Amino acid sequence: MSLAGPVQRRSSAYTTTKASGLKSDPRPVGDKQYQANCARTIITYLATHNYEYQINPKVLASPTTKDFTNIMLFLLRRLDPLTAKGPVKLEEEVPVLYKRLRYPFQISKSNLTAVGSPHTWPSILAALAWLVELLNYQDQAEHAVQMASPEEGADAAFFEYVAQSYRYFMAGDDEKCEAVDASKATEFDERAGEITSATQRLLAVRAECMANESLEQEIATARDSPSPLVAARARLEETQADKEKFLKLIASLEARPGLEIAAWGGSHKASLDRKVAERRSDVAAQASELEGVERECASLRARLAVQTVRPADVQRMAAERVAAERELRAATAAREALEARLAAAERALGSALDALEGALGRYHARAAALQLVPAGAKRAGGCAYEVAYDRGAAAAGALPAPDWKGGVRRGLEELAGAYRSRARALGSERLSLRERAANLATAAGDRREEVAAAQAELARLEAAQEGLKDALAALVEAEGRQVAELQAEVAALRGKGGSTLAASEEDLRELQARYEDDVRAMEAQNAALHRDLAAALEHVLHHKLHVQDKLKGAGVRLRRVLEECRACKVCA
Repeated sequence: MSLAGPVQRRSSAYTTTKASGLKSDPRPVGDKQYQANCARTIITYLATHNYEYQINPKVLASPTTKDFTNIMLFLLRRLDPLTAKGPVKLEEEVPVLYKRLRYPFQISKSNLTAVGSPHTWPSILAALAWLVELLNYQDQAEHAVQMASPEEGADAAFFEYVAQSYRYFMAGDDEKCEAVDASKATEFDERAGEITSATQRLLAVRAECMANESLEQEIATARDSPSPLVAARARLEETQADKEKFLKLIASLEARPGLEIAAWGGSHKASLDRKVAERRSDVAAQASELEGVERECASLRARLAVQTVRPADVQRMAAERVAAERELRAATAAREALEARLAAAERALGSALDALEGALGRYHARAAALQLVPAGAKRAGGCAYEVAYDRGAAAAGALPAPDWKGGVRRGLEELAGAYRSRARALGSERLSLRERAANLATAAGDRREEVAAAQAELARLEAAQEGLKDALAALVEAEGRQVAELQAEVAALRGKGGSTLAASEEDLRELQARYEDDVRAMEAQNAALHRDLAAALEHVLHHKLHVQDKLKGAGVRLRRVLEECRACKVCA
């Protein structure tokens, strides 16, 4: 029964609305206001999408067959541009189309033969409004895809990958599922490599910016700090003031008596000598630094003396520099704007070429899945369905122009017609196979009932065997007790005298013989029960294997039919 389940779920083309669980349309199709809203929706869509015939509420109130045919063909072409422009049997094509679009209600052929009648037109009008809403949603979805940001595009690509992988998973095609996963993993690895390289470039730029900032800080610190010449002059003045103080101190000491100087200046002189030596070294260093600064100032004065630039020339050059910088900024801004426009144009061109490549890729993938490419494929029939595309040639304006109407479309129409006829034949064959599957399921149920009965009989025989075993054990135990009693009685008789010993031994031998006979009979009966039980088990096992072979054969036939049905795109 588990093998027959998927066949019943995939039989949407041969089931009715009642079988799917829907009994009636919950929409108020008979309400005048609802009909007016549906007509307004249809008129708005037709008017905004260049409908070539006259359309107004009066036409949709009670349309003729020609009006309905024109509207339906226009909507079909909006849904599928390859729809034939010639005469189409709408009473056959429209119900199939709505079933494929998962329209939740049934549209019968009898309703389409008299579309303008009051009892059939409301439901057909509601179906047309539903189809228009579906087309509006398709237009909005395509517009949203075109206007999506890169982040939204990435999310859409990821969700498309999840949906494709889930379809392959539900179909049981593990190879395609693994191929999609490997492709997405490769794409993620490439994106990760690009992000890593971009991150490294940004880190390098950041390091350069930090180095520039440190250099600018050093320049600002050098500009804000005082001039070395000023600091050297300040230290020189401080040293000269200390020198004058020391000279005054020496003069005052020399004016004192000799004993006082000798008593006071013993240790103090040594410290003063050290300080004087330190000050002299500082003075020498500052004098050398001062000489270097003075030499630099002299060189700067000499350079300024030989220069012939006047203050007016300096002001003029500064003004020209400001004007040149202003023109440079304007030119840079104009260049950046042009580069931005060029980059936007290149991105738009790249997006268009990517979209073209994606469309051609999907076309070739579907054609390959349908075995239409290459020209020698199974279903190509000698028609060149493959489109050659070169991105470099496309950038130069040499895009491919295949014969869509004359070659590709005619070949596809012929192929579709052939497969429609084959689908009808396969549909009738599938119905017959369903009947055979139902018969096999019924036979399998009967076989299961027989197996259950055999298993019940087996359980009953096992219970009987257990009962016989218990009875035999009880009998053996009773005989053993009787033998023990007899042995005790023999022992007692032997104690009483030897007169009855021979008789007792004779009775004991008889009892032992009877015991052995009973044991042999029980063993024979037990062996017979084991043989019967083994025969019954073997019979049940053979019957079970026979049923399994039958079910396996039926499953193989059903799977082969299902694979043929799945291979047929029109039936699917």
